[in-house]
Amino acid sequence: MTTILIVRHGESEPNTEGIADENRKLVKKGIKQMRRVANFIEEMGYEVEQVITSPLLRAAQSAEVILEELGLDLRPEVTEELSPNMDPTALAEKLKERQGTVLVVGHEPSLSRLVKTLTNSEVELKRGGLAVVEVDQVEKKTRLELLLTQKVMKLI
Repeated sequence: MTTILIVRHGESEPNTEGIADENRKLVKKGIKQMRRVANFIEEMGYEVEQVITSPLLRAAQSAEVILEELGLDLRPEVTEELSPNMDPTALAEKLKERQGTVLVVGHEPSLSRLVKTLTNSEVELKRGGLAVVEVDQVEKKTRLELLLTQKVMKLI
């Protein structure tokens, strides 16, 4: 059984002239959002064993904040397949073969497409949102277990 925790990066600097998109940093609100995600992951008892992130700074920072908050010393695997607007088909197949709990941090619309490719569910991940996908390799089934926004996580 594999659990895939799919997280959209936290709130970041606006897309303005002078800052390349790949270099946009998390703002304070984004850091707080990622801490909230980490606290939820911990409360639910998920034990992250692997981390995969987009090469863009805001996604890498989001993963770092989550790992720090969880007290984990894991080195994220960086992949272009999590860059914005990438086709998630190959990544979905790779994720289905993994074991344990995998944290995936990236961008829209790629993450919603990844969830759809894995589960055939139509979703939209808001900034700081979390989707939990369960993969049963024996039964060859995947299912969307949970989809949370920051608004819902604040209430938990």
